[in-house]
Amino acid sequence: VMPVFGLMAGAAAYFALTKRGVSKAAAGLAMFFLYTHLAFIRTGIGGMETPVALLLMGLSLWALGGNRPIAMGVFCGLLVLCRIDGSIWAAIMMLALGLKSWRKAAVSTLTAFLVVLPWIVFATIYFGNFLPNSMLAKAVVRPGRESILLTGRNMLVYALWYVKGTGFRANMCLFPLWLAVGSLGARRLLRQCPKDLWPVVVFPFVYALTMYAGRSPRFEWYLLPITYTCMIMLAVGIIEVYRVIDRLIPSRARTPIAASIITAALLCYCGLAVPTMIKHMSRTATSEDQVRTQVGKWLKDNTPRHALVAMEAIGYQGYYSERRIVDFPGLVTPKVIEFKRSTAENGRVFEDVLQFFKPDYIVLRSYEVDTNHHFNGGLLFLTPEKKRRFAETYHEVRRFSAPGSGPRDLLDHLTIYRRR
Repeated sequence: VMPVFGLMAGAAAYFALTKRGVSKAAAGLAMFFLYTHLAFIRTGIGGMETPVALLLMGLSLWALGGNRPIAMGVFCGLLVLCRIDGSIWAAIMMLALGLKSWRKAAVSTLTAFLVVLPWIVFATIYFGNFLPNSMLAKAVVRPGRESILLTGRNMLVYALWYVKGTGFRANMCLFPLWLAVGSLGARRLLRQCPKDLWPVVVFPFVYALTMYAGRSPRFEWYLLPITYTCMIMLAVGIIEVYRVIDRLIPSRARTPIAASIITAALLCYCGLAVPTMIKHMSRTATSEDQVRTQVGKWLKDNTPRHALVAMEAIGYQGYYSERRIVDFPGLVTPKVIEFKRSTAENGRVFEDVLQFFKPDYIVLRSYEVDTNHHFNGGLLFLTPEKKRRFAETYHEVRRFSAPGSGPRDLLDHLTIYRRR
């Protein structure tokens, strides 16, 4: 289903752009770049919600250009429910509409609020807080790391990471070229339809700064909203380059020269992207189907229905297991957030979770116990005594490995432990 939403996300961008005067060639090229982007494909075949979020971004941009405040409010409200970081795009959309008509912006904001209201009521009653627990868990300030956002090294690491969202890493040979062409595309968008298309240009900067200030972790799928807008700027920039060539070169030579340059650029892009894309698509599908899905099905078939299972990756494993879950990051288990706030040691959080919840089964990456290394860094067992106590309390019942994976493929090996 998610790949279908991904295709629709590209189509939504196409119609939103062409509606505001962007050429069909540029809009179609943006679709091509999006559809062939590795992270976009990975999130689609991985069953994540990201394609839905991108679709809602495209639809809200279309509604902004068409002066449809109620539709834009619905799309922005759904976007916030789909992913909390969607509120960044939604806020920019409301501002853009407000600059055109504050009355329409008020209607759109009210509509978005009414869409989100049922969640606010439910979450406040059930969780005691309307903010998503996943956001609270990821934004936890660990002791000793209160001012880490202000360190130069941390800023540089995250800046280079967010640059990846543009489609190319800063150390890739194509990055300077992409920066120049993307800048041309941004300039063209701002000149062609400044009232409706400026959010596309501004969004990557606002998104990166907001996510950094919110202490967001570095997950690849968090970059896709940036990629979505940057692919638009890249495509528009390439067509702008074509127009420049068209003006500078005599008419008899311009068509073959321009066509050759654009063809070479596309072949270069595909030469870098497609082989890597195919390799990662195969590996991702194998990892999800042969490891995480099988872990979940094993838990369903071999554990009591009332069993409590602790794990870190709760997607495929949690869904297929049909068991009560305690997740180590605290995304669906609020108590874990308290443990994380009390210590900077991941091993201590692991110990607190086991002591408090006493799970019947635990799913860990195999290397964590084998090498005493926590997935998020540091020791899994802080002392030899704690490791001995774990061995006395839990014993290994099953290991899962992706076909063709080696010892260095640490994420492709999982182990299930059962309480004695």
